[in-house]
Amino acid sequence: MTQMKSHFGLTTGLFLLAATANMATAQAEGIVAKIVNSPLSAAGLVRDASVGINVYLQSEAAKGIAFMDPRVIGYGVPAGGRIEIELGGGFQRVAKVPISQKAIMVVTGAPQQGMPGKAIGYKVGQGANANTITITPTKPEGLKAKALMSGAKGANRDPVRQRGIKVFHIGFLQSAFVNRGASGTVQVRFIDAKGKVVMSGSASVGTLAKAVPQVLPTNFPDQQRNHNWQIVRPGQVLGHSPGTVPLAVMYFAAAKGATAAEISKFKSGIVGVGVLSTQQLAKMKYSKPAALARYNGGLILRDTNGDGNLNPKVDQIIGGIIAKAPKGAKGQELRSLNSHGAAILSRPTTAYRAKPGKRFGGAIGLLQFTAGNKAGLYRPTVALLADPANLSSPDGSRYTFTIVVK
Repeated sequence: MTQMKSHFGLTTGLFLLAATANMATAQAEGIVAKIVNSPLSAAGLVRDASVGINVYLQSEAAKGIAFMDPRVIGYGVPAGGRIEIELGGGFQRVAKVPISQKAIMVVTGAPQQGMPGKAIGYKVGQGANANTITITPTKPEGLKAKALMSGAKGANRDPVRQRGIKVFHIGFLQSAFVNRGASGTVQVRFIDAKGKVVMSGSASVGTLAKAVPQVLPTNFPDQQRNHNWQIVRPGQVLGHSPGTVPLAVMYFAAAKGATAAEISKFKSGIVGVGVLSTQQLAKMKYSKPAALARYNGGLILRDTNGDGNLNPKVDQIIGGIIAKAPKGAKGQELRSLNSHGAAILSRPTTAYRAKPGKRFGGAIGLLQFTAGNKAGLYRPTVALLADPANLSSPDGSRYTFTIVVK
């Protein structure tokens, strides 16, 4: 993977590019790839609820998802410069909530490894207008991208450390904005010591009139190691082969509440969820309904009878796996993590991290991935139905992992 060339982690000059829009992003350009629901919120994009979003960045050399490759260095801030993040359109400012570190976290990679201001040297403030957040280095030399790493306990065990700014988590511990209208827009500007905008980008995202179940990336297990973009050999199994960790996802039920405030505080996870791979379904002689044909990698089920086993003829199908692999690859498989012959189904987040679990809620599921026989990028997408009671409903939430096979 080619790393972007930069000065203090900043690509020189401005550039605009059309980013491939995902299911939620209406448009994106420049250094902003897309806007997604925050990995810590069940209702981060629900209309009239508190804003909880992640703003994903990209570079000219590494567009879209490729920017999250740990071998690609993110952004820094030059000496005397700053970052401005302006929320407009349908994002309405809540005047009584101050713009502070609680309202935003600078992140490297996805799933995120946070980089608090006190640890890496920046302060958070309000810009020229109430809808603008500023990130200003507190060190004379600014923030050099190659030196920006998360202090997460498990990060130093990542085979390749994430470096540089790649994501902004807006609405971190508290939200200073509310979703209004059909969509909202975020503009990001990197500004040098002379006040010149040296890089910029923006993206718009649609809000949800009705909450949907959420599947989100998380690295709460394994001391916040980065489990995305793991590098393995053909046939190795993430979560079992030495040096690897399972893929982890956070499940939230569709947020409910009598008021927008109650919906914003919704934390209920979906417990007892697991994945049956296509191979497992074939052994069970189960044929997927035509409405679920897109799930070529398997199905996501909720153990409704509580027996600890998954059976598509008995348990509720709530989503599926969309598999993508190098041409001609065989043997790849995504399924629930197996321990002593039994699948580990999703459990409350508190089972993995007590304090964050109590604060954010949700339920965590662990998945193992067997690498196929061809070198290249394997990208399984975990998707949940917008309405789990209706197998014909579209996907309401999804997340794509990348596994590098060499």
